[in-house]
Amino acid sequence: MMQSSLIHMGQRLKQILKQKKIKIIDFAKMAGFTNQIAHYHLRNSDMKRVNLERFCEIIGITPDEFIRWNGTMQLANGKSIHHGNRLQHLIAEKGLNKSKLAERLNMSRRTMYNVFEKETFSPDELDRVARGLDITTEAFLNPGTAQETRQTDSEEMMMLREKYYKILEEHTQLLKSYTAMKDDVLKMKKELATLRKGKMKKG
Repeated sequence: MMQSSLIHMGQRLKQILKQKKIKIIDFAKMAGFTNQIAHYHLRNSDMKRVNLERFCEIIGITPDEFIRWNGTMQLANGKSIHHGNRLQHLIAEKGLNKSKLAERLNMSRRTMYNVFEKETFSPDELDRVARGLDITTEAFLNPGTAQETRQTDSEEMMMLREKYYKILEEHTQLLKSYTAMKDDVLKMKKELATLRKGKMKKG
């Protein structure tokens, strides 16, 4: 079973369908089951991985986007996002050094750790944190939004580019080796031909 302690899988699915303007009856048709079964899945807090993947495919999102989906970041209990937890999550995601971040936020480490405990930041704290993390306040408040994903996209692009150049380099090396081997083979053929000629003369 796929279960994230914060996510009621069925409610999340319902929320996404609503935001993507997909009627439950249409979703049921796309998935090939009855309306009752669709409602059963929407009531269920757990979901099998295989079902999650299939539903995501139908809706046109990835399982990762499903987990991080956020219209208003409503959690299962109806509470909104815990700002302190969100900050810690972003620090981990971006691999930031906490001491350096505290400097950037212009606060002591102790103050920053107190901020981690806060459920809701003041507008000033929110502004400071977003600036320190180099993201917009909207991206902070709405995980999985375009502002945030754009950054990971560019990181992915960089990784892909690096991979591409690495493969290209290997390809060039292989071509060089191949050419060298081809030359060797030609040389050997010539030598062999010369040897054969020599033998024939002797014979």
